[in-house]
Amino acid sequence: MNGHQVVAYYLIAVDPEVLYYLNNEGKSALCLAAEAGYVELVTHILCDTVGIGNTDERIKGKSPIHAAILTRNRGVLDALLKWEPRLIRLVDEEGSTPLHLAAYLGYLEEVQYLLGRESSLAVARDNNGLFPIHLASIKGHVDVVRALLQCWPDSRELLNCHGQNILHVAAKSGGHNMVSYILQTPELEKLINMRDKHGNTPLHLATMDWHPKIVNLLTWDRRMDLKVLNNEGMTALDSAEHYMERMPSFRKRLTWTALKAAGAPRAYCRKAINAKKKERLASMQLEQLSIDNYKDRVNTLLLVSTLVATVTFAAGLTMPGGYNNNSDHDQGMATMLKHKWFHMFIFCDTIAMYSSIIVSVSLIWAQLGDLNLVLTAFRLALPLLGIALTMMSLAFVAGVYVVVSVLNWLAHAVLIMGMVFLPF
Repeated sequence: MNGHQVVAYYLIAVDPEVLYYLNNEGKSALCLAAEAGYVELVTHILCDTVGIGNTDERIKGKSPIHAAILTRNRGVLDALLKWEPRLIRLVDEEGSTPLHLAAYLGYLEEVQYLLGRESSLAVARDNNGLFPIHLASIKGHVDVVRALLQCWPDSRELLNCHGQNILHVAAKSGGHNMVSYILQTPELEKLINMRDKHGNTPLHLATMDWHPKIVNLLTWDRRMDLKVLNNEGMTALDSAEHYMERMPSFRKRLTWTALKAAGAPRAYCRKAINAKKKERLASMQLEQLSIDNYKDRVNTLLLVSTLVATVTFAAGLTMPGGYNNNSDHDQGMATMLKHKWFHMFIFCDTIAMYSSIIVSVSLIWAQLGDLNLVLTAFRLALPLLGIALTMMSLAFVAGVYVVVSVLNWLAHAVLIMGMVFLPF
């Protein structure tokens, strides 16, 4: 692992039992060699110690084949499978085969290599009830999904433990590229309106997880049936309105707007839905009170930041000492341009102005009524406004010092007062 292969060879020769020792992470010498990409050492452990132990003892602990996939080392992979071909079906503690790992990581070459040696891995399920094609769909690896479908076309019909196909999991995870690919593939058309164990279509899942881009993609596909009800008797629009708070976030508003713009209907029977919505009323009212408490603070900070931006902008155009009105080449330049305190004035004034502008913009966004946006805006605005006020104070001190610097006692008095009052 640390590059000392010669030492490893020596230790194996002296005490072959070290091959079966596991470190604190549960990794054997074989797994560590595979992880480090040492093809010769892996080959030595596998082939030159044939009489020592059996295969199961060699591969106990963390899977060496998974380590080879993780590091994308084809040489190690070839050595392992040449020594013991059945390692290709070895599973880790999550029940994942090497193909699960390669599909999850989006390693197309490794996926094709494994499928070429053992295509049935495409229909192996892990402990979470997921097939490799589901993992690739969740992570948005379109090329991997395409390779799996080419090798095993029926894998498009595979369902996870929730009865969800690849479009379900892609819509739920927000994979825009994956959903777009599935919608554009004629062979996958039958997946569009399929329902899972809870009766949810891909549109229901994208709605409940608040993925407005996915909702927009699905609703504007003419093959999508917007009237489908889930097991709770709700359409996608009903689901959005059921799980949406009184003051929803910007993402939730966009999701609801996408459904309304596409003409998504509500269910005819609303009694059960309305009963559930009443249960959420108390929490909604509490959230409304929280937003109301922040409104006055937002308005106050917005006023202060606007004033700071206005003042610093004006100060930047009204330079201390004025401008050079002579007819030489310096005409229009600031008369104090080479004064070091004038430089400080410019730096501080510029920082103050841009900081206050950022504060103003963030607080304008906070006016949308989204509690998350309000809190984020506060976290950004408060320190930046403090910086703006501090820089404005320093700019004032530097500007006044420049114009009174010929009178030493007055200039020093300005500096002292600035140093005294600035910390407050």
